[in-house]
Amino acid sequence: MSGENPFAQWGYQHPLAVTDHDKPGSPTSIFGALPSGLSNYGFPMGFSTGDNTQPSAAAAAAAASNQSALAQMQITTIRFVSPTNSVLNSTVMGPQGQKFFTVATHGVGNTVLVNEQASGGTRGEAVGTIEWQRTPFVSLAGAVARQSAGQWLAWSSDRKYRTMMARGREYNWVFNTGMFFLYTAGSSPSEFVARIVRGRDGEGILLDITSRAVQSGLLDVCVLAAILFSSGRSLD
Repeated sequence: MSGENPFAQWGYQHPLAVTDHDKPGSPTSIFGALPSGLSNYGFPMGFSTGDNTQPSAAAAAAAASNQSALAQMQITTIRFVSPTNSVLNSTVMGPQGQKFFTVATHGVGNTVLVNEQASGGTRGEAVGTIEWQRTPFVSLAGAVARQSAGQWLAWSSDRKYRTMMARGREYNWVFNTGMFFLYTAGSSPSEFVARIVRGRDGEGILLDITSRAVQSGLLDVCVLAAILFSSGRSLD
C-alpha cells in the first residue's frame, strides 16, 4: 500500500530496499526504497558516470568529465535532520550547518514548513502547509496555491513521471534507481534541477539542488516535494 511505502505510488521497489531495519521484527523504515550513497545526478539518458568496476582510460575520462559537469552545476546538499528519522518532524540544514527550515507536524494532522532563514522578512513564519486529509492538500507562500497534492504533483498520462508547476514554470519528477530526479520540462534537452536521495549511514533524506535552482526560488519548493515523497503517505 502506498500509505506504508513512501515510494509505492511510483510502482517500483529498489533491489536494495530490504535493510536491517526492514527485517521481520524490526520497525518499518520509511527510507526502504531509497539506496544510500552517491550516484549519477540524474543527467539525461546516455550520460555515464563511468564504470568503476572496470577501470579504463575511457572510464576515467568519462568520470573526469562528469566531475567537471558537477562542479559547473554547483550542487548544494540539503539535509533533513531528525532524532527520530522522521522527515515530518525535522530540521532542514544547509552544507555549512545553517538552518533553512523547520518541519513540524502537529497533532491535528497538519505539517508546517517554517522559514528559518534571515533574509526575506518571514523568518519564524510558516511558509508552507500540508494538510493530511484523505486527499492531502498543500500550499507554499508565493509559489504554490492551495491545491491537492495529487493536483500539484500530477501523474503524466503514461504514469511514468509527475509534473510540477512552481513559480510559473513546469518541471518533471522522475523516479529512477530508487531516487527522485527533478528536470525542467518543455525544453530540449531537459536540465537537471534536483534529486532526493537517502544519505549514508542513517543520514536521512538528502536534497541535492543546483545553485541555479536555488537562485530561481526552488529551494522551498523542492523541500516541500521532498517532504511529500518521503512522508510514507499516499499523495493521491
